Amino acid sequence: MVDLNQEGARCKYRDKKSSLKGELERQLIHLFTGLFFIFFIYATGDKALWILLFLLVFYLAISYVIVKEKLPPSLSALLCRWGRPGKQNIPLKGTILLVCGIVASLILFPEEIVYASIAVVGFGDSVATITGVTVGRHKLPYSEQKTVEGTFAGIVSAFLASLFFVTPVQAFAGSAGGMLLESAVDLQTIRELNSQAALRFFLNDNFLIPVFSGLLMFIVGLL
Repeated sequence: MVDLNQEGARCKYRDKKSSLKGELERQLIHLFTGLFFIFFIYATGDKALWILLFLLVFYLAISYVIVKEKLPPSLSALLCRWGRPGKQNIPLKGTILLVCGIVASLILFPEEIVYASIAVVGFGDSVATITGVTVGRHKLPYSEQKTVEGTFAGIVSAFLASLFFVTPVQAFAGSAGGMLLESAVDLQTIRELNSQAALRFFLNDNFLIPVFSGLLMFIVGLL
């Protein structure tokens, strides 16, 4: 006779393991995407902004055809692996917003700060999430989702990565500010303050971190 309690426990364990594997996979993709854009901007030079704008239009078009179910199901499923199932109602939303954040940074800041801000979101965000879901035990006092361990690991990794491009003081300001923003951006109280759909769309760490951390590094660089 099948023990329903044991079978239910095994199902929950498999679901949790599958969810963890998917999250680790998404964060590794996120990290390597950040590295790709750093090398991409360096390689394309003055043409980077225009090519990124073209890529943004391309990603928006792909997102649209996925929603309209114009792509083969297998290809749509592969592309949607970049987002969290059930949490992203817009395909490729994370990538679209990351490109938007990089475009804004390219317009607003010097090139070295652009590289550093991409490093903050690419390394810091990924390491923070991976650390939080694997070894995080202590929740931040203002968030039920984020952990002290994850946020600290994100700050350290973002700081070390951004040191390749900016001064230590700028790197610390950008990494600490970016990761603290990342830990708070999903808070329900913040989301409730933004009732407009357009504002809610951009209330995402992929867009906010490169712009906010870049702004902090730019201000520190002026002091």
